[in-house]
Amino acid sequence: DVFEWIDADSYVKESQGEATLGSLVGTLIAGGDPAQVPNLYVRSGQGFRFTRARPERNDLDECTIDWGLCDPGGLGLTVQTRTARSCAFKCSFCDFPVRAGALSVASVAAVERELRQLARRGVRHLVFVDDTFNVPIGRFKDLCQMMIANDFGFEWYSFFRSSAARDTEIYDLMQHSGCRAVFLGIESGDDSVLRNMTKSSSTDQYRFAVEQLHQRGITTFASFICGFPGETEKSLRNTISFINEIQPTFYRAELWFYNHRSPIHEQAQALGLTGQGYDWKHATMDSALGADAADELFRDVTGSTWMPGYNYDFWAVPYLRGKGLTMSEIVGLQSIISSLIPFNSASTADPASEETRLRQLQALQAWFSSVAMS
Repeated sequence: DVFEWIDADSYVKESQGEATLGSLVGTLIAGGDPAQVPNLYVRSGQGFRFTRARPERNDLDECTIDWGLCDPGGLGLTVQTRTARSCAFKCSFCDFPVRAGALSVASVAAVERELRQLARRGVRHLVFVDDTFNVPIGRFKDLCQMMIANDFGFEWYSFFRSSAARDTEIYDLMQHSGCRAVFLGIESGDDSVLRNMTKSSSTDQYRFAVEQLHQRGITTFASFICGFPGETEKSLRNTISFINEIQPTFYRAELWFYNHRSPIHEQAQALGLTGQGYDWKHATMDSALGADAADELFRDVTGSTWMPGYNYDFWAVPYLRGKGLTMSEIVGLQSIISSLIPFNSASTADPASEETRLRQLQALQAWFSSVAMS
């Protein structure tokens, strides 16, 4: 059903997939039969069939993109790229490392070749989509120093692992190499919940990281999960207090998604964990209370601007920067948008709420007018 909804003719099924994609494109160009390419789901009659499995062992240095094939200026100002595959950590709520395999990284020299090509083609806002861009930390420092030495002029954005950045030199290198904003998968402001998540991070490490980033003018987006096993009303209040203390520029809070392929599923019996997806229950909370907790967090956080988690999220920031908006304009826009969201359906029945809503809509209209005039 998903295949039909997406409406593609072929789908790659391989944890790496670069070789399969290359073979598929080459086969189509040559007029060949995609059914002869391994690691593919291809259309067959009214459905799809899998060709055959052939595990890939691809060297990332050999999988870099030749941006030189693109027309100068044709890429636009904002581009996404990657320098690594998979993640070095094993958070208990995430199955990505299981699917993607061991962490594999491209050499600094290979990354440098790509960035030089992108700079020559007018790219100014660069998004590194690596799940842990600053791991290993020694390589991350080398990448920053390489960008400084080349003076590309990029503003760059990435995921950022706070537990791997414990000295101020790292943050200086980020600032001087053009880091503009980072995504922080904090997930909880309670250390006991963080231990349940196997986050390998503490609230003290997050405090230090956000402080260092903000001192250098680097925007932060912090992600939080509500309802993970071990979550209680007390841990939730700890998270709210923590967010209000460190005040990330942007934040999001979402209900925990129970993925049976994630490591936490192995502890289901011990945790009293049942259900799946967004419908679950465990020893300290159920999904209905978890959803209420997310609403409570949204209501009580001050000093940080809410940003949604899907479709329009943190990764819209470099895109909007590429369209000419300043960071303060982006923060202002999102602040107005979040103020328009009611906490419950009854709030719109209050005339005072309606008057407030009208003022908020007028503020949004004024924002668009000011940006259009600038």
